[in-house]
Amino acid sequence: RITITSGYRPAAINKAVGGASSSEHLFNAPNVGAVDFYVDGADIYKVQEWCIKNWPFSVGLGAPKGFVHLGIRSGRPKVRWDY
Repeated sequence: RITITSGYRPAAINKAVGGASSSEHLFNAPNVGAVDFYVDGADIYKVQEWCIKNWPFSVGLGAPKGFVHLGIRSGRPKVRWDY
């Protein structure tokens, strides 16, 4: 089972949870946006590594916090960052 911990966030909610002002979570349109998730019972570091190798867009390295961030953005599509 995949558990989604965050998806689209309106600006006020994004700010309240400490999201970046340019967060991919702020976008709610085709071909842009973000999701944070984990796979129940799976090693989150292995899930993150799989995403790094296979997801063609942005990956936020949130495994130490228990989730992986996948996003789609214009411009720098394969950006990576730590939390």
